[in-house]
Amino acid sequence: MKTSIIGLGQTEFSKNSGRSELRLAMEAILAALADAGLEVNDIDGLVRYTWDNTSEAAVVNALGLPSLKYYGETEFGGVNCCGAVAQASAAIEAGLASCVVFYRALNARSGVRLGRGERILTEQNGHWVSNEGEPPGDIYSAPFGLLVPGQHHALYAMAYKERYGLTSDQFTDMLGGVAVTQRTYANNNPRALLQDKTLTLDDYRAGRIITEPLRVYDYCLETDGAMAMVIVSRERARAMNAKAVDVLAAGQYIFPGSVPMYLYAKRAWSLAPEEAGEVLFGKAGLSPKDIDVAQIYDATSMMVPIALEDFGFIGRGEAHDFLTSGGNGPTGALPVNTHGGLLSEGYFHGLNTIAEAVRQLRGESPNQVAAETAFITLRGASSMILGRA
Repeated sequence: MKTSIIGLGQTEFSKNSGRSELRLAMEAILAALADAGLEVNDIDGLVRYTWDNTSEAAVVNALGLPSLKYYGETEFGGVNCCGAVAQASAAIEAGLASCVVFYRALNARSGVRLGRGERILTEQNGHWVSNEGEPPGDIYSAPFGLLVPGQHHALYAMAYKERYGLTSDQFTDMLGGVAVTQRTYANNNPRALLQDKTLTLDDYRAGRIITEPLRVYDYCLETDGAMAMVIVSRERARAMNAKAVDVLAAGQYIFPGSVPMYLYAKRAWSLAPEEAGEVLFGKAGLSPKDIDVAQIYDATSMMVPIALEDFGFIGRGEAHDFLTSGGNGPTGALPVNTHGGLLSEGYFHGLNTIAEAVRQLRGESPNQVAAETAFITLRGASSMILGRA
């Protein structure tokens, strides 16, 4: 890749934003442009999720953009966050655009809550019917009680626990090592929804089970807000003397059993194709040992140990020892989710996962570590490596 992220913008994260998603989007985009030192008329490309309610046309009209040369969408939501950056980079490298803004705006706490089962299943004439018409996916699983992602993730957790023979106490302590460490990061992060709420391992153990074996503290926080980032060519970033972070590699995957949720795959204890790490690191010319900080999409805490193993940061079955010994902490071998993650900062479909990597490489994180490189993954469906410019 020959592109750089040069601007970040976001609103506050909240339980009730009190304003429309379009207004939130405008606030985040304008903040990202200001951070990049650019004007509205510099935008000639937009990328977004198909799940975003704020269309490209709405952004063009609201901002008064004179011309939009490129616009594109990536399917689904957060799992394709790095894929959206890859798409923006590809458009820039192909000459289709020169300044692309990736944005996301949602009222996912006060409005439509993405984790609620009625999005998936409705009652019609006394029968429960899936709202999805295209298999594979919820059309097969929802009528049997798998309504929300957190229930799906509990299946991954059970598959992992059984494969590696962890006792219930060992498994609890492993995921507690994710939730407690990330809450500690969030306690030092003024953007985090749970900045003022501490969490101990005893608190975590006492948390109620939501879906066996996952506890209440294993789940992310549905959030209102908006975020945006500005992407340009690396050459332009250098000419601007911008606060740039380079995109070293980015990509995305769909593979059998992976979409929309990872239910029918042969390896439910793993969430990425076997070659995903090798391909990604190969593009960047790096290896896992070259990564200084990792930001892992944690819709549930279970995604963290699986990703660490899938991408070769630790060996298969080693997540318990790594996480219970503080390997993911600020002085550990690989600090992970230094913003608090989706568990404690807020669930924002992965843009805040990328933003924290950018802040670390800029030296702007409230939990700063010595970082020249950062790794981001979203369930293996999309992944990215960034480097300090």
